[in-house]
Amino acid sequence: MNKVGIIGNKGKYEKKQCNINPLQKMVKTKNDGKEGNLIDFPQNWEAPVYFDDFNLSEISETVLPSPYKEFSEALSNRLETPKSAAILCILSILATAVQNKFVVQAEADYAEPLNLYIMVGMPPANRKTAILKSCVKPVIDYEKKQRMQLEPEYKKQLSMFYSQKKLIENERKRLTTEKANEGAIEIIAEKEMMLNEPPALPKLFLTDATTESLATALYEQGGKISIITDEGGILDTCSGLYTGGVSNIDVLLKGWDGGNLSIKRRDREVYIAPYITIFMIVQPVIFENMAKNKNFAGKGFYERFLFCEPYSKIGYRTHQGQTIPGEVVRNYECAITELLNIPMPAHPAKIRLSKQALLAWKIFQDKLEKELRKGGKLELCQGWGGKLCGQTLRLAGLLHIARYKGNSVSLNEDTMNDAIAIASCLISHAAKVFDNFILSSDARIKEAQFVWGIIKGFGKLSITQREIVYALRHKMCANQIKELLSILIERNLISEPVKTPGCRTITYFVNPQALENVDEHG
Repeated sequence: MNKVGIIGNKGKYEKKQCNINPLQKMVKTKNDGKEGNLIDFPQNWEAPVYFDDFNLSEISETVLPSPYKEFSEALSNRLETPKSAAILCILSILATAVQNKFVVQAEADYAEPLNLYIMVGMPPANRKTAILKSCVKPVIDYEKKQRMQLEPEYKKQLSMFYSQKKLIENERKRLTTEKANEGAIEIIAEKEMMLNEPPALPKLFLTDATTESLATALYEQGGKISIITDEGGILDTCSGLYTGGVSNIDVLLKGWDGGNLSIKRRDREVYIAPYITIFMIVQPVIFENMAKNKNFAGKGFYERFLFCEPYSKIGYRTHQGQTIPGEVVRNYECAITELLNIPMPAHPAKIRLSKQALLAWKIFQDKLEKELRKGGKLELCQGWGGKLCGQTLRLAGLLHIARYKGNSVSLNEDTMNDAIAIASCLISHAAKVFDNFILSSDARIKEAQFVWGIIKGFGKLSITQREIVYALRHKMCANQIKELLSILIERNLISEPVKTPGCRTITYFVNPQALENVDEHG
């Protein structure tokens, strides 16, 4: 039974009573064309959860500290785009600036890194590229400045490297020709092993990459890199679209939590602990394409992402958004640059939680755990829900760094509550993505939607099982219909089946909130 569509929706978060007309309190049933008995109509209904109706909350800019709050608000107003898109992009930029520099130490044996995987879905013409360019600009400027400063010395060292490499190669050829003893050849081999390329020029993020180039970038950049893009090309590449269906998502799977990754370098194999931040602001069709790709299924790939599909403002824009004040832009860019300038430590610095923050996180953890049970809001996306507490720690760590710039103070309760607010808000967005794309691949949701259309077409407050089966007799079998009716029950569209006293008739009541112009007498 599919319950994912319920997550974060008003149907489960708010229990609304429906005011029933007195005439609806008893419904007359029929049995083979004869008068049947009167049975009680349900008095209290939870709000229906429609198939394409998700309560998609906006993340409030108040979760961000200054100057990020002011910048996200001004950018959203200027572009007339959802606030959530700018806020999540800024969080990804924060992760880009500080990943591998800090970890959140929740407990003695449990810490989370500060990288994020985020995917924002927005239809065309929603100014996705403009959002991304505005937020990522300080990273681009910083990278350009660093490369300009380091490039002369890098070129010098690279030239020396190739000169030494050439000398060693020539010596090896000579010894091979002269049939030198093993000792001399071993000395040459040692020289080759000790010969290292100079550190690569800084590269903070990629807009697209093959798995091979991504692995190379991770090696050259000390195990950290970001993918920040308004296209979904990296997913196509990793899924095997251009390699005859042979997928290689290992680097993306391990890049989420620093899993041991093997990389081939010249004539040897090296191992790194990669940390990747991914921010993709793409068209929602990318969600669908990703869900359809069997190479992603069953590997925990979807569960690593924070999803967001905010409501589009197209059709309601005024095109009168005010220019972002220069001071707001400068303050944002200076704040990001300051974080980028934090030196990379030998080992990530530990951000510890205050007692109040730890308590708030544990309470949130307990609430989520209950929703992972059978019948809970997260039952059918347990993998995603199970990672949400860890994701919340990562969000809290980033917000903490944004507030205190790496100063050794404990992560406080307010910061944790802001992170919890972001995570809670994104539950309904994940529900939509899982419901519409990932979990609907078996067509159950579409089939249940079709059955609901049939029931709604009757326009009655009650309908018998026999009527439903007869209407669908050429489409599906009785057992299939029963399963689909269970989905409608879970969405509060129809009631549990009721057996009419004195006869074999099974009746389903229809939520009056889900019908218009219903026949009160059913």
